Amino acid sequence: MSEEFETEKVSIEEAMQMQIYTTQALMDVLVDKGLITYQEILTRVEALKKEHGLEIAGPGPQ
Repeated sequence: MSEEFETEKVSIEEAMQMQIYTTQALMDVLVDKGLITYQEILTRVEALKKEHGLEIAGPGPQ
């Protein structure tokens, strides 16, 4: 059951946007099916950020 996919060169921005759409779609399907809640997803994201030492900088002091 091998599918052939067309490849296309895209910018980093386009690739990141597609990743965002894909992640959001998966989250929505899982929540809609009642398999997980958005709070559970957010909790897991926070745990992964801590596990990998990722901190996204917010706006600086104003």
